[in-house]
Amino acid sequence: MNLPLRGKTIVLDPGHGGKDVGSTGGRGTYEKDVTLRTALNVREKLVQEGATVVMTRDADTTISLKERTAVAQTENADLFISIHFDAYQTGDVYGMTTYFNKPQDQEIAEKIHDQIFKQDMNTKDRGVRFGDYHVIRENAKPAVLLELGYISNKNEETRMQSQSFQDQVSTAIASGVVNSLR
Repeated sequence: MNLPLRGKTIVLDPGHGGKDVGSTGGRGTYEKDVTLRTALNVREKLVQEGATVVMTRDADTTISLKERTAVAQTENADLFISIHFDAYQTGDVYGMTTYFNKPQDQEIAEKIHDQIFKQDMNTKDRGVRFGDYHVIRENAKPAVLLELGYISNKNEETRMQSQSFQDQVSTAIASGVVNSLR
């Protein structure tokens, strides 16, 4: 069987958790719950590709930013992916953005982002951008942060909870990881 990620260690970081709910959607959805569900789906797809996957959290627990980046170091990760859902003051903003902090991580970010948008995600492509977020800035390992929709947009809030979206986005992220770590 072809397992393109055999021997690779991926750290998945479901954003927020525990007492940190992240953003809250108009229908009461907590970002921490959707990031965990998404990360668990991504884990399943990456394991199918042969990867060793380490989660910064696999339950509703509080983990500091420093502890999250330490996991990548401790596990000698080939890649660290932090999963989030964005929010804005108004409900009309939508789309997905992929962030990197170090120039050497830009290509990985682009490959994952490209795979997401090869799917018909029915949302705005907000691009690949530099981001000054602790978990990617302070990470000694290759690291990206994905904002997979706006929880503040009622259509995206509903969609991010659907199994079809979860399947589609987790498959796309896994494909992007395979492309970037070949």
